[in-house]
Amino acid sequence: MTVSSRPVANPAVPATETPAGTPIVAGLPMPEFRRIGVEPISGACGCEITGVDLRQPLDAETLAEVMKAFEQFLVIVFRDQDLTPEQHKAFSRYFGELTELPQAPTYAGHRDMQEVRREAHEPENVVPSFEHFHTDSPFLPTPPKCIVMRALEVPQWGGDTAFSNAYLVYEHLSDGMKTLLDSLQVVYSGKDIWAKNEKLAPDKRLRLRESHDFTEDQLESIHPAVRVHPETGRKALFATSAYFKRFVGWSEDESRALLAYLQSLAQHLHYHCRIKWQKDTLIVWDNRFTLHRGVHDFKYERRHLIRTTVVGERPLGPAARQTGN
Repeated sequence: MTVSSRPVANPAVPATETPAGTPIVAGLPMPEFRRIGVEPISGACGCEITGVDLRQPLDAETLAEVMKAFEQFLVIVFRDQDLTPEQHKAFSRYFGELTELPQAPTYAGHRDMQEVRREAHEPENVVPSFEHFHTDSPFLPTPPKCIVMRALEVPQWGGDTAFSNAYLVYEHLSDGMKTLLDSLQVVYSGKDIWAKNEKLAPDKRLRLRESHDFTEDQLESIHPAVRVHPETGRKALFATSAYFKRFVGWSEDESRALLAYLQSLAQHLHYHCRIKWQKDTLIVWDNRFTLHRGVHDFKYERRHLIRTTVVGERPLGPAARQTGN
């Protein structure tokens, strides 16, 4: 089993406060791992983990290191994990309670599993990959903590998923922009996605879930534009184009202008990692503090991914953090 010889460091300590020469990855000092192999994918986020068989229950020490990698890198990748749906769900529950989503198609009769599927003959737009980096389901009162996704069938080339570290996007802003965003809230809504989809030509429609048990109130929420980690206090951008309506107190035109600028920052390559899918690759990503997008650069091949979604906490903004609410 691979053992890192990197120095131990407190993951909550900013890189600017660490001793000179300390290796920094994903914006923080590189931790030490003794039970699992950890290989960073980029300097911004993401790592591949080896030495773990997810078909079996994880012992406490191994699980603690997996969670340490998840907090540090935000995107963790396991290769060659041939899991049953129940094994997939059992591993997912280490991260929290599983939830349904109102808009995502379910997988093989499992209400608590979703699928992302594009057949070889289907157009790119059938999967809601969005043209910009985004977080999943921000309209929910408690948007997902993380997604646990596994590949069943993938193209020979292409079909990657890319991630952007939302901590780094925020941390590289000017002090003036940080102050502005710290005070803003965002209206997110998923109420009209089905109606909009029905107005499209059949060959332009997204693959959405046909029915769900969510109420209208659960399909629209107001959340802070800057999200604070409930334990470390680290701040990240939480303004995303998916399901975005406006900033509270701003007009739609004003809101879209600022959002376009923020989205342009999330596109910068130095915030990214990009994962190449292989059959039985499993990825867990932190939906709270990363943005992601599928890369639909393939044709005439099937791409079929299945996933579970883990419930998150209500997003905490800078003002609530300061008051202790």
